[in-house]
Amino acid sequence: MDLNGKKVYIAGLGKTGHSLLRTALRLGARCRVADTRLLEDAADLRQRYPDVDFHFGDLPEDVFLGADIILLSPGLTPTLPALLRARQADIEIMGDIELFGRIARTSIVAITGSNGKSTVTTLLGEMAQAAGLRAAVGGNLGTPALDLLPETGPEPELYVLELSSFQLAACQRFHPRAAAILNLSPDHLDWHGDYTAYGAAKARIFQAMGAGNTLVLNAEDTFTAALPAQVPAGVQLQFFGRAGDRDAYTADDQLCLRTDGPLLALDQLLLRGGHNTENALAAALLARAVDIPLTAIRQALRNFSGLPHRLAWIAEINGVNYYDDSKGTNLGATLKAMSGLPGPLVMILGGDGKGADLSPLREACLGQRGAVVIGKDGPQIAALLAGVLPVQAADSMPAAVQAAAKMAQSGDQVLLSPACASTDMFTDYQDRGRQFAAAVQTVTGRVA
Repeated sequence: MDLNGKKVYIAGLGKTGHSLLRTALRLGARCRVADTRLLEDAADLRQRYPDVDFHFGDLPEDVFLGADIILLSPGLTPTLPALLRARQADIEIMGDIELFGRIARTSIVAITGSNGKSTVTTLLGEMAQAAGLRAAVGGNLGTPALDLLPETGPEPELYVLELSSFQLAACQRFHPRAAAILNLSPDHLDWHGDYTAYGAAKARIFQAMGAGNTLVLNAEDTFTAALPAQVPAGVQLQFFGRAGDRDAYTADDQLCLRTDGPLLALDQLLLRGGHNTENALAAALLARAVDIPLTAIRQALRNFSGLPHRLAWIAEINGVNYYDDSKGTNLGATLKAMSGLPGPLVMILGGDGKGADLSPLREACLGQRGAVVIGKDGPQIAALLAGVLPVQAADSMPAAVQAAAKMAQSGDQVLLSPACASTDMFTDYQDRGRQFAAAVQTVTGRVA
């Protein structure tokens, strides 16, 4: 991608925006950066990048006019008047993943979905490492994709990227060697506008794929199962699911691949929960698509215990197990976490529901022990669950854990899987999970 001497305007200066700026400068671009926030480190940025024109605060509609190309940070809504004006002027707008795809010269595997993408991305990276490949893992998870590109020396042999709907919405010609859409459940509807637009953004992961590329889909998810009609001709489709007619499936308590037979006994998986069985199947299919050998796949599956805040066991106290699934920031993630644990459950639910319909929680909570609600949409969830099970409200994580511990009986599970975003009460979902783990250790000791 030739940016040398071109006027490149960067919209948004978060973590990914910084990677866009560094990459554009490295490629010789003349850069302007615009961010809607009044950043505290603005003076430091101007000193660090004296040749860059920075604009902070409200964006005039003409702020991007005159650019040869606009690089858009994920999360910054493309309906901003300044961006709409730039489109009217026929200025090309692309995101970090589109730019990455035009620069990278080795194989890319891309993973998206509402739930499980971080686990599958990390697990596939472990499989590649076990195979002795030089693999770089990042994207929406960890290191921004553009920062995985080496400034000097050879590229990694394989890039493994987790991609969000925000990143994919700005893709046009991105075509990974292999990709997966794991599932879809309502999320980020406040940003995309509706479920159809959210799904369309996810589907951009395969729109430019062609012959020789592989797309992995969940055969048991309503959205992904309906996608084959949209997939370009020549793309090889691979399906995972519990049933035996899939390309990856479970049978006789084993993970199996249709082309290779039994892969691993389920009791050898360190990952907990039925949804993580699906994640393991998806990762195995992606690994085979890029020629990772079975020995490396098995090694990674045996050794990988999961990611923090994804159905992570915290402690057993008075016969009650406590699980941190703070990454359950949407309804689909929470329903999968609930189905992956034996009941009865005491749920900790609530936060910012992002406009999603949470009504399926009512049926999911039938027969469970109780629920504690927190955060902005806690009252809405409490009203939803009224008459289904006992519900209490709490105004802090310690109070929520204490209430859950009082509800729980020996043999129960207390599950933090809020079905909501965290930023109404916490810094992020990691902060929420850490506060839960700390509260489990301190509060439960005081419960009679």
